[in-house]
Amino acid sequence: MQLAEPEVRAAIAGAMTMMFLAALETTIVSTALPTIAADLGDVHLLSWVVTSYLLTSTCSTPIAGKLGDLYGRRRMLHVALAVFLVASVLCALSTTMLELALARALQGAGGGALITSAQTAVADVVAPRERGRYSVYLSIVWGASSLIGPTLGGILAQNPGWPWIFWLNLPIGVAALLYSDRALRRLPIHGRKAPLDLAGILLLAAGTLLVLLALSLGGTRFPWASTELIAGAATGAALLFVFGLRQIRISDPILPPRFFRDGVVGPTLAAIFLSFGAYLVVAVLSPIFFQVGLQIAPATVGLLMMPMMVSSTYTAWVAGRYTKTHGGYRRPPFLGLPVAAAALALLALFAERVSAFEATVLLTIFGFGIGPIFPVTMVAAQNAVERRDLGAVTGAIGFARALGAAMLIAAASALMLALIVAWVPDMTGLSSLDELVRRPLSGPARAEVAQAYGVMLWAIVGVLAASLVAFALVEARPLKTTMD
Repeated sequence: MQLAEPEVRAAIAGAMTMMFLAALETTIVSTALPTIAADLGDVHLLSWVVTSYLLTSTCSTPIAGKLGDLYGRRRMLHVALAVFLVASVLCALSTTMLELALARALQGAGGGALITSAQTAVADVVAPRERGRYSVYLSIVWGASSLIGPTLGGILAQNPGWPWIFWLNLPIGVAALLYSDRALRRLPIHGRKAPLDLAGILLLAAGTLLVLLALSLGGTRFPWASTELIAGAATGAALLFVFGLRQIRISDPILPPRFFRDGVVGPTLAAIFLSFGAYLVVAVLSPIFFQVGLQIAPATVGLLMMPMMVSSTYTAWVAGRYTKTHGGYRRPPFLGLPVAAAALALLALFAERVSAFEATVLLTIFGFGIGPIFPVTMVAAQNAVERRDLGAVTGAIGFARALGAAMLIAAASALMLALIVAWVPDMTGLSSLDELVRRPLSGPARAEVAQAYGVMLWAIVGVLAASLVAFALVEARPLKTTMD
């Protein structure tokens, strides 16, 4: 069913607003954590206020996509928003840190479902060839949430108080749903009657949680070689393996194996897993380099990272316009990824003697290069499947992004930490990179930290090269111009 242009705008605006709420929750709490700790106590649980949200949002992403295909996007958005808002209320009313961490886990489940459902709702109302210019809104949503979240969280935590971080979600979420509901109501359900694969959902959720828990706890709470960590990761991997076997046998799988055999979807999943993971590694670890290696104040570091986020958003918009104008999607990443790799290679080469301005320029160029692959992969994958599989493939792309980010951040952090412990004197007891920011260091020690950052960047250059190879395998198929 083709919607009128005002209805398309209403559906997209509502879906993007709900997605913004979910994305904002990944960053808004960070600056409020000291205030929350002072109010609720149990500081040892503080990190779980952030971690629990990220874990459950990753797990719910592919599940929500499949449920949206079966039961309709509007219904899935309703359920996801209800879970998200109920969890927001529970967060605001929490009186202990444990209650807040558990409520955040529930909120993450709703948030991940909101993100997938919102992305698929855009695909439901816009033809593939037009979808690229709308997909850039997703980049804007993520960029805006990253920039606004920490500042807004700090302001609300101080006055009127940290619970308002969560109370604020209620009026915005309800208003977005009411604004877009009329258009979403006209969307047909393109799925089919099929039994809900509860066993598959449990296997996927449990396996993903265990693997991500191992990645988040490794090198901090537990040594990487500890029995507990290895056992947890191995159990999670085994559950995911069983999940994969089940997907092959059942008639209507959550993550259809045919996706991985498809000449577009399979390589696209590999490319976005690597490229988005590389992007977040740079976004997460570069501030540590600025603070420790270059002695930049934390407040200034945020400003220095902003050009990279803006540049990646801009070239994502350019790539989206390209797909609309030319009806293809292969050229923008082929031009962009080598630029991103070259910028990181230069920064890695001169990490020990680069200035803050020069590092910012190189990271901005990196942003220009990495931006095009984000909207292009989503458009290419959605264009390659039947309309009944839009939610499943959107969830698969989101899952690949989140899993790539978690795995590559853990690997890059472990590499950088190991190098610092080996090279810098008196760092034997260092258990995480966050501790590094709080330790006094001499000039030579800071140079060693910069060198470790440079080695880590060389590894990410290799990841970007692998991403380019994976994307080279993506078949070129004309973008559809109709909603069939």
